[in-house]
Amino acid sequence: MDSEAGAEPYQTVYHLPAFDYGNYQKLIVERRGSVFVCSFNDPKNLNAMSYRQMSEFNDFLEQVRLDDSCRVIVLTGQGRSFCAGFNLDELALEPPWDMGRVQRDFYVMQRICSDQVVNMRRCPQPIIGALKGHAVGGGLSLACACDLRILGQSFQMSAGYLTVGLTGTDMGGAFFLPKTVGYARAAEILMTGRRFGAAELAEWGFASKVVADEDVVDCAVELAQTVVAASSPFGLRLTKECLQASLDGASFETVVKLENRNQVLAAATRDGREGVAAMRDRRPIVFRNQ
Repeated sequence: MDSEAGAEPYQTVYHLPAFDYGNYQKLIVERRGSVFVCSFNDPKNLNAMSYRQMSEFNDFLEQVRLDDSCRVIVLTGQGRSFCAGFNLDELALEPPWDMGRVQRDFYVMQRICSDQVVNMRRCPQPIIGALKGHAVGGGLSLACACDLRILGQSFQMSAGYLTVGLTGTDMGGAFFLPKTVGYARAAEILMTGRRFGAAELAEWGFASKVVADEDVVDCAVELAQTVVAASSPFGLRLTKECLQASLDGASFETVVKLENRNQVLAAATRDGREGVAAMRDRRPIVFRNQ
């Protein structure tokens, strides 16, 4: 189904509300064709996570996973920083009168934080981080949850929770980081609390490349467009599904079975048949998400 032409009947048939990304205050969603650029929008606070920002990001992720006009997401931050952890002003707020601090922190703050990375994993579209400036604490975890990463030269990442008396792991950091850079390097990042720069992280395999800060979003969008041009919408989503299953620790044989199933599903689509026919006829492939 072609995106905008098919959106209204798609939502009518399945009784879905209209996809609305225009009413956010702490989030900006810009459409560049089938690539959506999602930007945290609190630059004066270095995009530190407020309750509103986290709630809006969760809302975006829950909506966009059903939006077939979005093929790839680029995640970034307005201003000079990606995300400087939790907003300390909101962290200091007293809980409601009928709720203790532990209950508030667990049921509201901690879960709304961790829901972000859970929803990033559930999102079938690949997420490319366009990251510059600080990624501290929760910002580190959001950076780790991206499928691909382009780093600006100013990018610095640290496990800020450790240095304020909390643990070094939060919001999936202990899940993603060892699988990305290896156990020993992940342990160094999460146990020392020191800042790790873009060049060192790229050398460790954390990112695809390092570019000038002013180029980081355009470079990530270019990578996203390359992904879009090379794949059918359904095939791309199934590819992310298999990679996530592997990250989850699925056995070799389970992953192979999932790959077999996904290849059969993709081959049965019109896009799958079109791809084979176009390759045979030596002509450009035209994918239609069908």
